[in-house]
Amino acid sequence: MKRDPRLRSLSSDHHRALVMARKMERASEADRPDASALQAIEAFCRDELQPHFVQEEEFLLPVLERHGEGMLVERTLREHARMLELSERVDRSEALRELATLLRQHVRFEEQELFEVAQAKLSDAELERIGEQANPAG
Repeated sequence: MKRDPRLRSLSSDHHRALVMARKMERASEADRPDASALQAIEAFCRDELQPHFVQEEEFLLPVLERHGEGMLVERTLREHARMLELSERVDRSEALRELATLLRQHVRFEEQELFEVAQAKLSDAELERIGEQANPAG
């Protein structure tokens, strides 16, 4: 299904996340990840991943919960929490590898399941509100 324009801001974050997951995988192949790669990964986690999670958790997930999608919401929150936990240990190759794998799986889950359900179940007004809140500048 084509992505609703009101969810595109959240969806476009996913492309950058997949690019970063690939960088995380490459960095995790070394015994000690390269310092510049680690800086980029830490900046991504702090400046992009965490704010993306906050937007979903504040604007999208509560609405889905009200529509009876508690299991999807719980899975999303559980995966967000695990990725945030792993993001605190990216200096360890095994944590970085797990984060890369989970990030890629999570993006697939959100694109193929979570956002599809949102588009099918949420009203135009709810999607509009989410779009405005998730992308206030645009």
